Amino acid sequence: MSEAPPTRSRPTPSRRAGGRTGIRTRPQLFGRVVRTSTWLHRVPTGWKLAAIAVIGLTALVFRNGVVNWSIFVVLVVLGLSARLPLRRFLIPWAYAAVLVAIVIGLQYLFGTLEAGLVVAGTVFACVQAALLLTLTTTIGELLDAFAVIVSPLRRLGVDPEVIALTASLMVRAISHLSGLLAEADRAARARGLETSLKARVVPAILRSVKYAQDTGRALDARGIVD
Repeated sequence: MSEAPPTRSRPTPSRRAGGRTGIRTRPQLFGRVVRTSTWLHRVPTGWKLAAIAVIGLTALVFRNGVVNWSIFVVLVVLGLSARLPLRRFLIPWAYAAVLVAIVIGLQYLFGTLEAGLVVAGTVFACVQAALLLTLTTTIGELLDAFAVIVSPLRRLGVDPEVIALTASLMVRAISHLSGLLAEADRAARARGLETSLKARVVPAILRSVKYAQDTGRALDARGIVD
């Protein structure tokens, strides 16, 4: 009697998706690192952070629309010179434009249009600076630089690596929670409950609690922190 050919088990959805289970990655507001080697990628992370600090202080101190918008234009040119795709800028610009439109409208009604344009220039300059940083610097490089910055706290008994780990979890949680809110909103709209705050918020809160519990259990299982 001939034996039946062995049947091949079908991969589970988690395996088809790449074999990963548990916490899924979420799209990030400022995008993922562009995996190319350009002059901007080779700039040390510390210099990038210092440049962002200078840009932020300049925009806040001068409070001049021409200065702030000029900084934004220069940053865009720098990004394009580093061969960063323009499409990577569009989504963050869209989010910033919504905020800026609200601010300009309020300033026009209760203040001056010039003040609104100054705030708009500040927002776009800071967003563009953050974009150049996140698109050319990995999370590991950022955390290493952050650990160096807080290293003087070691004299006070503080572990810089724990602080860097906390910052890493915070960065990951922001993108994850924003994804949970978006998914809950889409699910509520699919059920015709787009006007129900409960249907849009409660599922996101419950899944956020589960995410925190999963993260805590993962840290405890590895003995990373006490």
